[in-house]
Amino acid sequence: MADGRALERLPMTMGYFRLILRCFGDTPERRKALLENTGVNEKQLRDPAAEITLFQQVRQVENVTREHGEGWALTTPELWHHSSHGALGTAALTSPTLAVGLKVLERYARVRGPYYRIVRRAAKQSLTLRLELTAALEQAQWLPMMEVAFIGIRSLMEAMIGRRPREATFSFACKEPAHAERVRAALAGEVRYGSTSCTIVVPSAWLEIESPYADPGLHATAVAELERALKRLESPLELSSRVEQLLHTMPDGRLSADDAARAVGVSRRTLVRRLSDAKSSFRNLLDAELKRRAARLLKTGTLSHAEIAERLGYGDATSFSRACRRWFR
Repeated sequence: MADGRALERLPMTMGYFRLILRCFGDTPERRKALLENTGVNEKQLRDPAAEITLFQQVRQVENVTREHGEGWALTTPELWHHSSHGALGTAALTSPTLAVGLKVLERYARVRGPYYRIVRRAAKQSLTLRLELTAALEQAQWLPMMEVAFIGIRSLMEAMIGRRPREATFSFACKEPAHAERVRAALAGEVRYGSTSCTIVVPSAWLEIESPYADPGLHATAVAELERALKRLESPLELSSRVEQLLHTMPDGRLSADDAARAVGVSRRTLVRRLSDAKSSFRNLLDAELKRRAARLLKTGTLSHAEIAERLGYGDATSFSRACRRWFR
C-alpha cells in the first residue's frame, strides 16, 4: 500500500468520491463500508466546495474493491460519462476537434486526477497518449482509477467520431487481471496487458474529426476554470508540497532534480524557480528526506553503514558518514 503520509496533502475533487458513494453505497451498511477509514464525514459530503485528498480517494477505492470485487469500475456508466469529469469533460467535449479535446486532457487531466498525467506522442499514422502515474500507488489502487480514465477517454472519442472506437489500442502496465474480458467489452478497441506503460493509441486520421458538441463560449469558460485550478495546483507552496510527497515515496536511491521536475509536470528551470519562491530548494528537500530515511534505518540496527549508504544513493560509506555528522551532531 502506498504511504498515506505521502498522499495526505495531494488535493483531489470530491466529485468522484460522491459519485462512487452514490453508485455503490445504496444501503446504510454499504455506505458505511465505503466511508470506512476515509476520514470523510457527511458534512463534507454536503459541502459543494469541499475537497478530499488522494489518500482519501485511494481508501475509498480499496473499500469498493473489497466490497464489490475487481472490475467494479466497469459496471457503472456514470463514472465515465463526461459530466462526471466536471469542467474537464465539458472543455474536452466542446472542443472544435478531437485533436484539441485530447490536448485539453493532456494539459488539465491532473486537475481532476492528480495521480497521473497524460503525455502525447504523435507519429505519422497514430497518436499515443501515455498515462503516467505521479504517485506511488500499488496496482490494486491505481488499476480501477486507470480503468475509469481509459473508459472516460474512450467515451470522449466515441462521442466525437460517432461510433465505437474499435481501431484504438488500450495498453495496461500490469498482468492481465481476472476481469480482463469485461475491460475489453467496455473499451471496444484492442486491449493489451503486460505493457511497459499505460497507453492509448488512436489513428492520426481521427484527430481532425469535428466535435458535434463544439461550443466556443462554453469551451472557453470551462478552460478558464481549469486554468485557475491548474495555477492553484502549481503554486509555489503547492509544488513544494508535491515534491516532498514525491521524495517521500521514492524507492531506494534518490531522484535527481530533472526526474522530480518530469514527475510533477514542469521543467527543471520552473521547478527551481517555484521552489525558490516557496523559500525552498530541491537540494534541501532531498536532504531532509535522506535524513529522515537515515534516522529510520539506523534505528532498526539491521543494516551496516555501507548498506544504508547504498540504499540512500551515496557513492561510499564515507560520504554517508559525513552526512550523518552534519544531520545528527
